[in-house]
Amino acid sequence: MGRVRTWVAGLLALNGTPQGVAGGFALGVGLSLIPIPFAGMLIALALAPLLKVNIPATYLGTAVVNPVTGAAFYAGELYLGLALMGRPLPSWADLRALDGAGWWDLFTSMLGPFALGAAVAIPTIAGLSYTLVYVAVRQWRRTHVAAKDA
Repeated sequence: MGRVRTWVAGLLALNGTPQGVAGGFALGVGLSLIPIPFAGMLIALALAPLLKVNIPATYLGTAVVNPVTGAAFYAGELYLGLALMGRPLPSWADLRALDGAGWWDLFTSMLGPFALGAAVAIPTIAGLSYTLVYVAVRQWRRTHVAAKDA
């Protein structure tokens, strides 16, 4: 828990405007949800200077979706897409019965739901993270400036 607290404190204490820090973080976390590993991180870091958002915050945002958490995020996107399309998840029994061709067919049939889930999750999570980081940075600065002035 100490590492997470240190990581959050580092994010909140970054130089730049609250909008720049929040925008960078939201850009990083949002584009990291693109279901192609590392593509989102590279795109986010390339766009950060063009959008004039905080580059370290962008990098920290990309770190949210990592090899440990990525599978859960991507599974959530697939589940969301299937739910929005009214399609059920395959059962474990169905999955165990698949051969190589069956796995390929399953994979290709899941691309649409996966893309739909990502298309909904990316702006939703980016918007939520922008709001949360913006409010947190403003509060952090208010609290720490008041503490320094006292």
